Amino acid sequence: MRVLIAYYSRTDSTKKVALAIEKNFRERGFEVDVEKIRPKKEHSFFAWWHIRMVKKECEILPPKIKDVSKYDVVCIGSPNWTRLSLPVARYLSEIKGLKYKNVGLFATTALMPQVEWYIISAYLLELTFTSIVSQRGGRPINSLLLSSIFKHWNCQSEYGKRKIKEFCDKLETPIRSFKEYFLEQKEVEGTRLVVVFLSAFLLAFLFFQIVSSFLGAKIFAWKEFSFLFIIGFFAYFSLLSILTGKVWVSWSKYLTAFLLVSVLTILILFLIPYLGRPIVLGYTLIFIIVSFFRDQKTVFFTGAITLLSYFYLFFSYPIAGVLSPALDMFLLAVAILMIGAITRNMQRNYISLLETQDEIEAAMGTLEIKIAARTKELKELSESLEKQVEKRTGQLQEKIQELERFNKLSVGRELKMVSLKAEIKGLKEELEKTKGRR
Repeated sequence: MRVLIAYYSRTDSTKKVALAIEKNFRERGFEVDVEKIRPKKEHSFFAWWHIRMVKKECEILPPKIKDVSKYDVVCIGSPNWTRLSLPVARYLSEIKGLKYKNVGLFATTALMPQVEWYIISAYLLELTFTSIVSQRGGRPINSLLLSSIFKHWNCQSEYGKRKIKEFCDKLETPIRSFKEYFLEQKEVEGTRLVVVFLSAFLLAFLFFQIVSSFLGAKIFAWKEFSFLFIIGFFAYFSLLSILTGKVWVSWSKYLTAFLLVSVLTILILFLIPYLGRPIVLGYTLIFIIVSFFRDQKTVFFTGAITLLSYFYLFFSYPIAGVLSPALDMFLLAVAILMIGAITRNMQRNYISLLETQDEIEAAMGTLEIKIAARTKELKELSESLEKQVEKRTGQLQEKIQELERFNKLSVGRELKMVSLKAEIKGLKEELEKTKGRR
């Protein structure tokens, strides 16, 4: 398994986390490469803040590793700028081969990680990371946030070591089903969106109450405001706890539906409307919001809670004189059935696309296995042929050496015979001369 760790670190805090993750993966026997992301010009904290707010992008030096397709896991490190840091965002936009890769985010922040999660700062960081990686075809798997100041929550603490191990465990575990992964990611994204919306709503609600009280035109008494604010904060805290722990995420949509209906019902009781139609429209709007979860069961659950709330309003003073049960019940039933049917079709089409993607990826995985097996077979055959060629070459060399020795012997013999013939001829001539003298 090959792992790439790419990070940007201005104060070396994120670098320390990167090195700790590298050590953890190497201890598992994985091959790890590390890429440090370098901006063309480093800036101070306030200069970076200005660039982030005005230019919203920066230039970086060309990365050493531009194609990450050969890696199984890609880990991206960034300081928490209440979003992904500009150098890291630029790096993700420049590299190639991120499609279908398991990608993890690790980041450092000044405050305690728990505080950053609960003030939405960490969620905005994770949101920008998930958005960029998803656009490039990657799969955001897990995120890790550690403190750069507090020792109890840094990478060298027991807390940090445990979180780093969990982070690496999650990235190491292969995705068995693209459909299950994507459905889970969509539930997480939907819950995250609701959490961000609730945090913004609570802050705006508090600001509105303070300003209206100061101007003497407040709509809610402080007792009523406190009641609504506590309910909203409970919803926010509950959803945030689900999102932080990544447990019971599938139940978050039901909790969201219940809380939306409850808050609207309480608002109606406090505001005491004089028309019945806006109430029905408000509940219908909740049905539409819930339909974005692409779950028909959630829509029908919302409808059941809505009907119970409507009956509660009808039998409560002074709402009973405002509502028209026969017409309102008919409109709510039609809205529930229509939105439920639309949601069902959306869900079927969506799951069908995911199943098709699953089949494509399974086929791709099988093809990759076959290619790898065939490549191994061809490599072994090539190595075998090379050994055979080496063996035959050695045998030929021995034959050539024997022929050379034989040739040398043959040539030597021929030369000796020529020499002997010349000597014999010379002796014969001398013999004939001797006979002639006699």
